[in-house]
Amino acid sequence: MFVITFFGFNSHTYAWSESWTGTWPDQTPCANDARTVHSARIDADSVIELRYSPSCETTWARITANYPHEPSVRGLGKARIVRNSDGRSYECELRGGQSVCWTLQENDHNVTSYAWGLHDDGSYFSEARTASY
Repeated sequence: MFVITFFGFNSHTYAWSESWTGTWPDQTPCANDARTVHSARIDADSVIELRYSPSCETTWARITANYPHEPSVRGLGKARIVRNSDGRSYECELRGGQSVCWTLQENDHNVTSYAWGLHDDGSYFSEARTASY
């Protein structure tokens, strides 16, 4: 009697690479296992998140508002990812009709980053920053 066992090979195992820096997370496999590692409330209507992909070792920032953005009524909604080691950063800005935007991602291998957000609720500008990861 012979027993044959097949071992699965996962061709979708990724590793850190500087080539992920400056790319959109949703256009790479990095978004597939992403998780929010830190978040901070900017104001009553918005939150900033530091997103992390363990398989790619990348980070990016995401701002989420409770309503679609209307630039003529509520000025700004911005997110920024900042890598602590060299200050490299990327930003996104909420456009009309959007309630979410995320930045380009950056390599986070053996370094830390944080997310910063700014929101205008129509009356006040508020900002917040996450802890580093």
